[in-house]
Amino acid sequence: MNFYDELIAELKELVLENDFETALLKINQELSMPYVPSDIEEQLMKFKVEIFEKISNKASNNNNLNADYILQLLKSDDREQQAFGINFLNKINLRDKLNEVSEILLLKKIDNSIKTLILYTLKEQEINKIFDVSYSGVQRQWNPFEINFDDNFKFITEIDEVISKSIENENPGIAHDAKMININFYLNNLDNFNTMFLNEKAAAFILFAVEMLEEKKEMSYIKQWFDFDEEKASELLKEIKGNE
Repeated sequence: MNFYDELIAELKELVLENDFETALLKINQELSMPYVPSDIEEQLMKFKVEIFEKISNKASNNNNLNADYILQLLKSDDREQQAFGINFLNKINLRDKLNEVSEILLLKKIDNSIKTLILYTLKEQEINKIFDVSYSGVQRQWNPFEINFDDNFKFITEIDEVISKSIENENPGIAHDAKMININFYLNNLDNFNTMFLNEKAAAFILFAVEMLEEKKEMSYIKQWFDFDEEKASELLKEIKGNE
């Protein structure tokens, strides 16, 4: 039995034992390798689909949401399970689980983006309470009820509109990536987010999306569509790169 045969056999056993976290960690570790045979890659992706179907069934059993299991997903060491759990979070009554939510917000292993979405869900459920949050390596206090998510998302949408009206016709792929960078930058930087420098941020997101494709463009490339302060855009571009 070679390495891949042993790996597949081990994954089958882990799935049978419902040890989804270990299985996903092993799958993601293998998929990150420089070379994976195409047939093995296909099997690993099928395992991921099967695992997330099982997680979905376990989180929502007979249409009754398993709140404890959803919170367990958020505590996982696996980012995909955290992301999966956040999709269910708004379907459970968090008022009954504030102690557990408070614990999650203090876990350093949980990404800023997940914690921002937890705070957003708390705001949606009109929970007016101060939470201690470990965010960007610093413990902060936030009352989600007082965070102006509406204005923040309005600003993000306005940046998306600038991106759409500029580069989207020429390169839809770059536009899509720039919009993803836009929302991810917000979710990971709630602590210092501001609704200023709209055009400069749009330019920085576009340029970073271009660079991700191993290309290089000057600021003047963006100015064919809209005007902005180049010095500020360069400063923002460095900040965005530092967050990746």
